[in-house]
Amino acid sequence: MGSGDELRFSLHDLIFICLGLATFLFDLGTDVWVVASFFEAGDYFWAGAVLLVVLFCSVVVQMFSWCWFAGDREQLKSLSNSGLLPPFKTTVGDGALRLLHGLQLGFLVRYITALEVGFRMHKERDTVGLQYIIYLINDISMLRLFESIFESAPQLTLMLYIMMLKNQMKLHQCFSIVASFLSIAWAILDFHKSLRSSLSDKMHLKFKSALIYFIFNLLLICPRICSIALFATIFKHYVLLHFALICLPMFIWTCQQGTDFMNNIPEEVFYRGAVAVILYFTWLNVAAGKTIIRQIIYHSFLAVDCGILVGFWWIYRDPVLTASYTLPLLIAISSSYFLGVIVKCTYYKYLHPTLTADLLTTDETDIQQEVGFRSICESRPLINKRMQILSKCFYFSKPEGNRRRSNMEETKV
Repeated sequence: MGSGDELRFSLHDLIFICLGLATFLFDLGTDVWVVASFFEAGDYFWAGAVLLVVLFCSVVVQMFSWCWFAGDREQLKSLSNSGLLPPFKTTVGDGALRLLHGLQLGFLVRYITALEVGFRMHKERDTVGLQYIIYLINDISMLRLFESIFESAPQLTLMLYIMMLKNQMKLHQCFSIVASFLSIAWAILDFHKSLRSSLSDKMHLKFKSALIYFIFNLLLICPRICSIALFATIFKHYVLLHFALICLPMFIWTCQQGTDFMNNIPEEVFYRGAVAVILYFTWLNVAAGKTIIRQIIYHSFLAVDCGILVGFWWIYRDPVLTASYTLPLLIAISSSYFLGVIVKCTYYKYLHPTLTADLLTTDETDIQQEVGFRSICESRPLINKRMQILSKCFYFSKPEGNRRRSNMEETKV
């Protein structure tokens, strides 16, 4: 491997895997705690609602995990037979994998495998092993993102709805809400970090960049979910209609961008539907090209939508029951969203990386496009094609003229 495609897996990366597993188990534990608390209190309806959300999310994540396992199995077998991948990494049969996913354990098996290989490769520093651990981390980060949005976001909305409906705040509910908000922001950050591992000349995510990225995603996801929960307290029968009316254009928008992420057409439709659900709550870029216009449109649309939801709640709320928290809540929602947008703009102007790692010591802004651009690691025998596609969508936003100029600058260097 040349220095331009250097593979790196440090203790920092291993810690990220451990933290990811910890947050996954923590989320699972809080889910069990919340459901059990509702059952003990005799609120069987809400216990069943939370349990339904958790099970639905788990099924969706397991379906993605199995599709990726099945689609990549031939590649892994081929690399194993050619000696580029040790045989022990592909010894689990299709029947066992199918059973594990049917038991909703596929995602957990991925984490355990990543930790096992990660601890081993961190000591041995084997190049093929490093490729395999990066391959595993990429899938885990994507599945973790799906799991957080599909489970934590609806569950958070439901928990906030129950708290405001009953006008009471219990300790286990507050604890679960805070943990879920942090978990979503962490999953988005972990996904962003994994995008870089598919780039051959990009530095690791630095602490300052990671912190700012985490903060602005937390600031943006909180008001979105709170707005939906507020609307649900007054118009609970229209929440699903609102969800459908927003997700449908998001799905059409995703289809028009011509995504090519999965192995076949039915899986691709399933993926586009999942992206539409993610876009209902937070931003995700799935197509190559300049994203600034898309993000301006998206965040403007979401700001208007949140304003409409909160506005309907304000008009039809009970002024007596909501008097204690109406004004602070409105200030918190509006200020959180606009502060999140400001912090996000600051990140993309001063911290979002564009230039090659060979030329940089710190993260640089996307605006400085004429100096250089990243490349996908085509020289690696084992590449996670899904993260490869998304990293290209996320980072390759330069016009062709700038790309030619970038190549000329690289030649001079």
